[in-house]
Amino acid sequence: MRRRELLRYVFYTGAAVSAAPLLTACGQSESLGGTAPGAGGEPGGGTGGATPMGELTIPSGPLAHIGDILAANADDLLLPDGFTSRIVARAGAPAVVGSGYTWHNFPDGGATYLRDNGGWIYTSNSETLGVPLGGVGTLVFDPDGTLVDSYQILSGTTQNCAGGKTPWDTWVSCEETSDGLCWECDPYNPGQGIAKPSLGLFAHEAIAVDQRHGIVYLTEDSGSGRFYRWVADPADIDPATGRMAFEQGTLQCMNVAGYEDGGYEADDAALRELKAVSWVDALNPDQPQGDNRGPGTVFQGGEGLWFYELPESVRTTPTGGSAPTRGLVFFTTKGDNRVWAFDVENQLVELIFDNSQIDPGFSDVDNLTVSPAGDILVAEDNPDTGVIRIMVVIPNQPAKVLVQLGDTHTGSEICGPAFSPDGSRLYFSSQRAAGAGGLGQTFEVTIPQA
Repeated sequence: MRRRELLRYVFYTGAAVSAAPLLTACGQSESLGGTAPGAGGEPGGGTGGATPMGELTIPSGPLAHIGDILAANADDLLLPDGFTSRIVARAGAPAVVGSGYTWHNFPDGGATYLRDNGGWIYTSNSETLGVPLGGVGTLVFDPDGTLVDSYQILSGTTQNCAGGKTPWDTWVSCEETSDGLCWECDPYNPGQGIAKPSLGLFAHEAIAVDQRHGIVYLTEDSGSGRFYRWVADPADIDPATGRMAFEQGTLQCMNVAGYEDGGYEADDAALRELKAVSWVDALNPDQPQGDNRGPGTVFQGGEGLWFYELPESVRTTPTGGSAPTRGLVFFTTKGDNRVWAFDVENQLVELIFDNSQIDPGFSDVDNLTVSPAGDILVAEDNPDTGVIRIMVVIPNQPAKVLVQLGDTHTGSEICGPAFSPDGSRLYFSSQRAAGAGGLGQTFEVTIPQA
């Protein structure tokens, strides 16, 4: 048995059970588009606004056991023993000779998609500022990892930061401007995305889709930002496939019990135990939300976001909850360097990482992804001097460093971490790497399998 298979066996059979993200599984036997959890507006879906105690049970993945990072390699990356890397694209140059697509400047959020032949596609946003030159590009790989094609799937947009992968294998690219839009794109073919204004106008960072409940979660990159969900109307959901059109729905803001409607808690320790949440409709959802502040707890600088479904074997009912935890929404806020976990079934939220769990502390937490084996990874945005890393978040325990950029990346940030569908490779970009004239490089890190 190969090491990856052994680790997966161990983690799925009880020693330290891991999970696979829901985003890789579109087919579901249960009905879709039902009543949204917490739809009645009462905190905790019925807890009466009380502040529950305790923590969520969130198993870690195999990367929680990695060793220390070593000296910088030829790509100026610091990795644990056995991990290797290569540069797959440089801004301003074709990633594939003859593809006709020049790799974009300032590569940012991304995701991967399985191809019919067993290969995969990596999508990457362009966070080009000020002019409509952003959009999204792709890298296409064969099953053996050979890079065979590259093309554009969105153009004419600006400051495309992060986004999210849908269960039906599209990419939603988000514009991080005051009236920014979400654009749904087909990663499998060159083309142009479709704007989805119903998902709100604000400084979008990322989205995550809970298809089972017909909900999209959204982060806002603003110091006075909110954490949103968009609840699809029944007419928005295809009854045969559960696919949402992202055209008819209700935009809502999260209220954390005790910090409603503009409230904010600066003390990390006060948030390490579960808090009940409720939802309230956003004001004037067809207008820029930065000009329509009202309901909702303040989340300072919302960034990465991921929807994750726990395997049935490890679902437990948290203190203050009424059902086993099933769907989890992980998200980050860079203004206070926090990573949050939201329990969908029980409408409870918990702070699972703050800078007391890593030394030196993160400068700005940013993009977030979850591996097929259940590892929670968070990238660092550091526009000043200092270390720039990808860490493995181990909920409520010290974090581990998986990747650190070397000196040639000073002033950059790590963007777009995403695993290949089988979890054997990790893709990400150094957005302002000196090796690409300060315009960005995209890397592949191979995870040891034996």
